[in-house]
Amino acid sequence: MKIKSTFILILTICFIQISFGQNALKIKKSEDSRLIKILNNSELIGENSENYLSVRIYTIDNGTGSAGFESSEVSHNLLIAVSEFDEEPNQSLFEIGPFYNPKFVKWTDKKKYEKEFEIEYGIYSNRKTIKLKININELKMGK
Repeated sequence: MKIKSTFILILTICFIQISFGQNALKIKKSEDSRLIKILNNSELIGENSENYLSVRIYTIDNGTGSAGFESSEVSHNLLIAVSEFDEEPNQSLFEIGPFYNPKFVKWTDKKKYEKEFEIEYGIYSNRKTIKLKININELKMGK
């Protein structure tokens, strides 16, 4: 008798949960052309999730011919997303560019609330390196 009443209680709880759950799924097509381009054409090239900050570095192309060469090559901008670790984290997104053929090199300094990294860019015979520092409020060029 005790097993039967426990079973009925469990079934009742399950049915109550189902009846108060999500009713309908909604599908919405985005009309934000910039967001559509970013999500379809970005490439993650660097990521670090240590010491209070999460940083993700993406490239997004600037369109055919944007590099200025006759070969229709493209330049890229970097999108750098930074987020704190928290239940409701502060988050920011920075964009820098244009770069020709950018490559993430390495993380050079990882402080508690700031990260520094190197990006290499340019034509293969004349590559340059830039250091960038980021925190939740700003992106700046390092020395």
